[in-house]
Amino acid sequence: KWVDYQDDLETLFLSVRRRLLQRAKPVPGERVLDIGCGAGATTTDLAKLVGEDGLAVGVDISRLLLDRAESRKSDTQNSRLKFLLADALVHFFETDAFDLMFSQFGVMFFADPVAAFRNMLYGLRAGGRLSFVSWSAVAGNPWFTVPRDAAIEQLGKPTPSSPTAPGPLAFANIDRVINILQDAGFTTCTGDVEQVDLYLPGTVEDAAFLASNIGPSARIVTEFNGSTEDVAEIARKTEIGFQKYAEEGGVRVPAMLNFFEATK
Repeated sequence: KWVDYQDDLETLFLSVRRRLLQRAKPVPGERVLDIGCGAGATTTDLAKLVGEDGLAVGVDISRLLLDRAESRKSDTQNSRLKFLLADALVHFFETDAFDLMFSQFGVMFFADPVAAFRNMLYGLRAGGRLSFVSWSAVAGNPWFTVPRDAAIEQLGKPTPSSPTAPGPLAFANIDRVINILQDAGFTTCTGDVEQVDLYLPGTVEDAAFLASNIGPSARIVTEFNGSTEDVAEIARKTEIGFQKYAEEGGVRVPAMLNFFEATK
């Protein structure tokens, strides 16, 4: 699904990517690790910013997504843009290899986040930075709540899970994440919440379809073995909920996001 919908998702998260890049401040000549890089849009932007004397390495656990990333890479980018199939929790990173570690929605899925960040810390040079973004509380994110509520109305409530279990919303609590980073050995750890609008060109129906097929709605459908008719009805109800976010040419949904910075 993430490969199938990658173009729409990259468009949807474009404002998030731009804001995180503004905060991370990559500069020419730096070596950057992009954690959970997916199909490589963030890594490609990083490679442009660090220039010919820098390096951007994208890591992900999905071979399908990395194949897509490689297929989009131009010959002129080969010297400064690399992709690696690896789990950052356990992969051996060269010591002091990177000036910046960066992630857009890619670090909330570790079974042991302290161990993962500690492992990544080895690859960061002294004085190097960590900069990433995660989702804030679900209540402030209608991109999650509208399709989730539609799926619950259609199929029922899913099995309860811990709010800190690995998943998109695992890093909603800023204080918890700062403690994780400190326990892993990072210093000057900060986090703050910011609203960043998600924008998708097209119709409300288009946005509702995407939101209904990826995220909490899709997980509820899977748990209840929902039918194609259930999915269509969930998308219809999501479309009603998204009407308030429609504007000329597209849909703009507010999102509350947590931005984190730390140093070695």
